Amino acid sequence: MEEDIRFYCGVSEQSWNWYPPAPGPLACVSPVYGNGRHQRSSTPAIPAGTRVLQDSGAFSDGAGLRLTGEEALRRQEAHAQRYGYADQIAARASYDLLIDEKWSEDEATGGLCRRGRRWTEAEAEAAVEETVQAARFLAAHRNGLPCVLSAQGITPRHYLRCVQQIVPLLQDGDWLGLGGWCVVGKFPAQMLPIFRETMGSLIPFLGREGVRRVHLWGVIYAPALADLLWLCSQYQVMLSTDSVGPQVRPALGRWGYADWCDWTYQSAPSLPPEREPQAAVGPVNTADGQQIMLPHVKGRHRAEHVRQVRAWLAGFRRSAFYPATEPGWWRQPRQLALATLL
Repeated sequence: MEEDIRFYCGVSEQSWNWYPPAPGPLACVSPVYGNGRHQRSSTPAIPAGTRVLQDSGAFSDGAGLRLTGEEALRRQEAHAQRYGYADQIAARASYDLLIDEKWSEDEATGGLCRRGRRWTEAEAEAAVEETVQAARFLAAHRNGLPCVLSAQGITPRHYLRCVQQIVPLLQDGDWLGLGGWCVVGKFPAQMLPIFRETMGSLIPFLGREGVRRVHLWGVIYAPALADLLWLCSQYQVMLSTDSVGPQVRPALGRWGYADWCDWTYQSAPSLPPEREPQAAVGPVNTADGQQIMLPHVKGRHRAEHVRQVRAWLAGFRRSAFYPATEPGWWRQPRQLALATLL
């Protein structure tokens, strides 16, 4: 059965609290994580049989750290070889330039720090051009792999103009990457209206152009996913997303998303597998409103949480967030105005 929203679990380490990473059938791997002086190479252990969406590392490469398109590709290729997942790559992402955050000097450390602030359209023109050039480079150097060619933009008109330059580069099996929306769940009042307006102009265009797959980078915010999935459903476009959040949240004492969050959840202790028989067994919530019994072990909880998130997204049309009828915002007059600065 095809998933409503296909989920790629972010993996960057060798173990999940003593246990091997368990991202399930689909993982997302970036060659680097963190940002600025805290940037680190990821060291993923990818299970056999797991298909990998290989990110470019652009999210972590801020001012002073940007690579050329060729350097970014060489980093991706070297990383896949070093960590043994080169033959498991389902698609490789282009090296876009993110415009949903800004880099500035941190007064306390003197280094650069990243803040969730979108650029103005004038500031973003060069970034969009660099994003388009990155898509062109990877499309010409795909080396037999499908590509995720990512777009960026500040206004709906701006974003569409970027996408119009990228769509002719797509080949059979490629995906269009929707970049720049990582902050939509952090600032929904400001960002959700512009997200809806942008997708409301973008998805119909993609449908007319025969694009059949889009990937929303780094978003598990139910209202935004519901809006985008509804639009994709009208134009026969497949939707996927990725996040490291589902495997990290249990380690931070958090369980579930949206309407299946468990606010009483407490993080399990980090016990190695040989000590698992000593652990208490207790209930955790499932995405469909049930409960299952699970050893109170952090590594096991992380793996189970990923499974529950994948099941939730796979059946997302059954969730309370998915519109039963045409959503009210779809027919409202839309003005292609500048995004609100955060």
